[in-house]
Amino acid sequence: MRSRALLFALALTTVGAGSLSGCASLDIASNSRPQPAFELESYFAGETRAYGVFEDRSGKVSRTFSVVTRGTPTAEGFVLDERFLWNDGERQTRTWTFRKISNGLYEGRAQDVAGTARIETGGDAIRIRYLLNLPYQGGTLKVRFDDWSHLVADGVAINRTDVSKFGVHVGRVTLSFIKPGHPAPVAESLTKDFK
Repeated sequence: MRSRALLFALALTTVGAGSLSGCASLDIASNSRPQPAFELESYFAGETRAYGVFEDRSGKVSRTFSVVTRGTPTAEGFVLDERFLWNDGERQTRTWTFRKISNGLYEGRAQDVAGTARIETGGDAIRIRYLLNLPYQGGTLKVRFDDWSHLVADGVAINRTDVSKFGVHVGRVTLSFIKPGHPAPVAESLTKDFK
């Protein structure tokens, strides 16, 4: 686990050009649709599964992973436990504690997140912005995550996270969230086209 984190951290410190563009101008109002409604507490309640890839700054897929989450409502918001399994066998855990600030706005904390994450929700979108602490040479290296999820249909949400350091794009995470046992009327209506 540490060797992977160190290799990743080393890659972050040696990046050159390739600035992240376009993401700074997006906000929840301009990058969401009214339906389907994507509500943090209701969607992530109970078990959710996800499957994803990590691409380096050149767009090459360097790792793949699977995730299972368990969400539990609290008096102030929500707790989300995450369990990661990477394709090389590495396992990771993260526990998020979300506190609702106002309608559509939360703050979040996790053990490897520097400070407080900002979570915005609206329409079919959830955006989370935070700094992640990566182990590096006996200390930590802070990397910025700009995380967008959109609820598509049939309980499936697509997530894209741009990773940057000093404003320079260093990688992207793409994953699909799936709710086990969720009805799939859209997919079922499309399967009728094959008959």
